[in-house]
Parts: sequence; structure tokens; C-alpha cells
Amino acid sequence: MDTLFFVLSKLMWALISPSTLLVLLVFFAVLAGRFGLRLLSRVLGFICLTLVLLIGFFPVGAWLAYPLEHRYAQPVDPDVPDGIIVLGGAWKSQGSAYWEQWELNHAAERDLALLALARRYPEAKLVFTGGSGQLFDQTLKEASFARQLYEDLGLDPARVAFESQSRNTYENALYSKKLVEPRPSESWWLITSAYHMPRSVEVFCAHEWAVTPFPVDHFYEPGVLIPNWALADHLWELERVSREWVGLIVYRVTGKAKPGC
Repeated sequence: MDTLFFVLSKLMWALISPSTLLVLLVFFAVLAGRFGLRLLSRVLGFICLTLVLLIGFFPVGAWLAYPLEHRYAQPVDPDVPDGIIVLGGAWKSQGSAYWEQWELNHAAERDLALLALARRYPEAKLVFTGGSGQLFDQTLKEASFARQLYEDLGLDPARVAFESQSRNTYENALYSKKLVEPRPSESWWLITSAYHMPRSVEVFCAHEWAVTPFPVDHFYEPGVLIPNWALADHLWELERVSREWVGLIVYRVTGKAKPGC
């Protein structure tokens, strides 16, 4: 069932992502025009143009990220954690393999935060959880690239438990719990991108593993009401954040996430 869920989630998102919907609007506008439905064609074209202008001038994705990223803040005057988990997702796996060096994406703060906290709390257990999220190729594992990064930057890989089977957030929690077998009395911190943190916390909660959020990598910034034409950047943000909202809803409906832990 987990594999079926993984495959369906990939296929369904390809059909409902914002970029796909914009393309479909153009397609149906042209199709309606071909069949003589001029009013419908003009309405669809107007909707498409309006959305392109809105997304191009304004960071709609950052607006949608606001409630997700303000759900949790980093611990203030925290107790020393027994363990720290970092979720994968910061890696360009194909690029890392091709260039034979680490290649990170916008979420690099996840791994940087783990490195900083590992130095600050030398007795804490450390977990990196991340395999491959690719639908057809599972050979390149994020955990192997993270191991090399940590070693190159001075963190002994022997301190870190690397989990490389997971393909999504649900499996991050599932396999990490099997790997380290946390005790209920232990305090574990969870590092991931701020917009991804609500779903992540709820997934770990569904696995009966209470974690303390340590969010990094924020989308929202001050001044987002000022128009600024950046269609490619804004559409990319919208893709990431809208996918997170859809994922949160689907995870809750399917019981893979448990609110209110």
C-alpha cells in the first residue's frame, strides 16, 4: 500500500500542479476556439492571463506559505535534546552523482542546521533520513551524499544513523523510528523546511513519536506586497507550497498525519 500511495501521489500531482493547470487552461481555450465556442475560449484565456499576471507580479507561494511557516518557531531556551533528526530533500542527487561532489538545493539549511546542532550538542544522537523520491530510479540515495558532506565538513559519520529507504515524509518517520527505536522519555528535535514542518510533525505524531520542531529554510519574507515581476521564481515557489498544502490534506485524510500531537 505504501508503494501504491507513493506512485499515485507522484502521478496525481503531475496532473494538478499549478503549471499543469495553466497549460490546460491554454489548451482548452484554444480547443474551445476551434469548435466555435468563442465566449468560453475568451473566458478561459482571460482567466489564464489573469493568473499569469498575478503569479508573475506577486509571490503567491510565499503568501500560502505564511500560515505553514508561522506554525512553529525554533526552540527558545531549550533543554538539551537526546536526539536530532534531519529530513532529506536538500539534495540534487543526479547532479551530485554526475559531478561527483555535493550539490544542494534551496533547502540546504536543513543539513547546515544539523551540522551546527551536532557541534552544539555533542552527546545527542543524530539521524539523517532520506532515500530517493524518484518514481522510476531508486539507485541514488540522499543518505550517501549526506554522509560525504558531513565527513568533509568535520562531522564524524559514525555519529549519524543514516536511513536510506524512505521515499516520502511518511516513510521518513516510519523507517527512522525502526532504526533508532526512540524511548517515550527521550527528547527529539526535528529539522526540516518551515513550510514542511506542520505535515512532518503530524506524520511523526501518527507514528507515536513526539518531536520538537526546529524549522529552517523559509519562503516568506517582509515586503511581499510590493509588485515584482519574477514569473519563473514565483511559479516555482507556488509549485512547492501548493504541493505541501495538498500533501497535508491528503496525509490527514488517509490517516498518515495526526493533528494535535
